Amino acid sequence: MKQIIRIALCAGLLAAGTAGCNDFLKGGELTNNPTRPVTANISQLFVSSEAALWSQQTENLGRLVAMWMQQLEGVARQAKGTYTYVGVSEASFDGEFEIPYIGGGLVDLHVIDSLAQASNDRRYLGMAQIIEAMLIGTTADMWGDIPYSQAAKPDSFPTPQLDPQMTVYDSLQTLLSAAIDNLESGEGVGPEDADLVYGAALDSQAGKWIALAHTLQARLYLHTAEVAGASAYAAALAEAQLGIRSNGGDYVVPFTGAAQGESNPWWQIMDNNGGTGRAGDLVATDSVYLYTLLDSLGDPRLAEYYDLTNKTGGYLSKFRDRAAFPQPIVTYNERLLIEAEALYAIGNESAALDTLNAERAAWAAATPWHRAITLPPISASGPDLLAAIMREKYITLFQNVEVWNDYKRTCIPALRPVNGAAAIPGRLLYGRTERQTNPNVPDVGAQPQRNANDPNACPTP
Repeated sequence: MKQIIRIALCAGLLAAGTAGCNDFLKGGELTNNPTRPVTANISQLFVSSEAALWSQQTENLGRLVAMWMQQLEGVARQAKGTYTYVGVSEASFDGEFEIPYIGGGLVDLHVIDSLAQASNDRRYLGMAQIIEAMLIGTTADMWGDIPYSQAAKPDSFPTPQLDPQMTVYDSLQTLLSAAIDNLESGEGVGPEDADLVYGAALDSQAGKWIALAHTLQARLYLHTAEVAGASAYAAALAEAQLGIRSNGGDYVVPFTGAAQGESNPWWQIMDNNGGTGRAGDLVATDSVYLYTLLDSLGDPRLAEYYDLTNKTGGYLSKFRDRAAFPQPIVTYNERLLIEAEALYAIGNESAALDTLNAERAAWAAATPWHRAITLPPISASGPDLLAAIMREKYITLFQNVEVWNDYKRTCIPALRPVNGAAAIPGRLLYGRTERQTNPNVPDVGAQPQRNANDPNACPTP
């Protein structure tokens, strides 16, 4: 199994073009993956899909969001161009646009679905559906209208159409509900030890995946709240209250650090020992917004996140900047903060404040992704309470792509665009390779500035 993990993780890194693996998977392959074996063990395919998800969440897109949300600063080469917006083009995230569609993405997930259905293993099917929802949901967040209903079906749809972003979100809600039903059926044994996050204990494993699915549903409902309003917040609240119940249910990537292909990508980029030659390009300066916010609040998470021995050009703290740091993707803390925002939006400020302080209290217990930290309760009301909730989420979700979605929805924190720009960008350009091979993808000049779920840019403070 360890060899399977190593191969799958390297495949995920290859899809995103991460240093340490050659970039041979890039190309117009939304509908086919010639590197995938004709026959494959379902567990190998599942591990490959896990790796694709982790690649999507922790590599280039994660660094993009950390820079645009001013949690880290790009000071050299490609990182500087990304940080200042001027170096971002349709080629910048070409590989990232393809991750959900090639090997490890829908290509392999569709095979998993078929194999699981053939053996009536509904647990396996449900878990694969949740991975699909995470992969496709993030893609819709970043690019808006995307190939989905026709994607990875080359015989029927060699050039898949773009489904509207809001339709994709609706489809994913349906998919996640189906995943919950499949998991609750108790039929089948699932991936057993090929589930590298929650392990092979069947009942515990299934319960954690179900809670994860509800949390993801709550997250997706929030992504529609800027246009759907109160109904989206009410739906998000209902799902959040069924979501992850403790940090024991966190979906955290278990990087081992045993080899380059099993090491945390943040470490590979930011640390000299990562062997990428890019150390110093992306740093944690004492002028970046998150640093100054934590410093002004006297928040002990300043030292949890940043290396304070080099304030003018430092890196991550040694707790995070390590090859085996387990990167959080979806957590109990996030679930509580989704609930707090939704409670505030429907007018229950008292419960919103209690939930916010419950999340802060949860930091007192150490988890794989943070040390034990004592945070005092907050007292706030009205708009100040919403600001406190979103500020807490901005801090808690450090290095998580979800921070960009929160900012676009609430405009909190009030970030000033860098480089004299009028606004922080609201979406990414479609990958160049796909535009060149799929006539359904519009030319750069015809693409929208913002996605359907986020029609309004945040004002410049």
